[in-house]
Parts: sequence; structure tokens; C-alpha cells
Amino acid sequence: MIADEATLARLMLAARKGDKAAYRTLLVEVQHWLERYFRGRIAPSQVDDLVQDVLLAVHAKRASWDTGRPFLPWLAAIARYRWVDLLRKTYRAG
Repeated sequence: MIADEATLARLMLAARKGDKAAYRTLLVEVQHWLERYFRGRIAPSQVDDLVQDVLLAVHAKRASWDTGRPFLPWLAAIARYRWVDLLRKTYRAG
């Protein structure tokens, strides 16, 4: 399943209301979206760690999502910030 904006937003709304099944489904769908997002942007060996990092950030920041705004741009912003953090860390270490 490739979840669209409406599906992801609906799942996030349900998850924020305490629906554990919706939250598990949301995390799986977000994981797939993130894997596609990062593919080609970073080394394949780094994708899993970065996806997990973003999933943790989504969990920590889930209350910050404004339900009146689209979900995917919110998710993409978190992913982009974590990606940039990884790039900075990689260039500093290199």
C-alpha cells in the first residue's frame, strides 16, 4: 500500500486520539515513504538508521502537527532536517 496524503492524515488523527492500530499502520506507511524519500540521497547503508531517526522524531513531535495543514509537508520537513543533520555529521567526520 502506498498511502496518500489523506490516508496519512487520517491515520495520524486517529493515532493522536489513542488508536494504537492506526499508529502502527501510520509508522509502517511513513517508514515506506521515508525509504523512498532517502533512496538516492544517501548511501544505502545509512538509510535504515536515518529512517529510524526520523520515525523517533515523528513520534516525539507528533503533537506539533497542525491538523489544519497537510501531513506530508510536515513529515518531509522533519526528514529533510534529519537528512541535513546527517550530512553535516558525515562531512565533519570526513
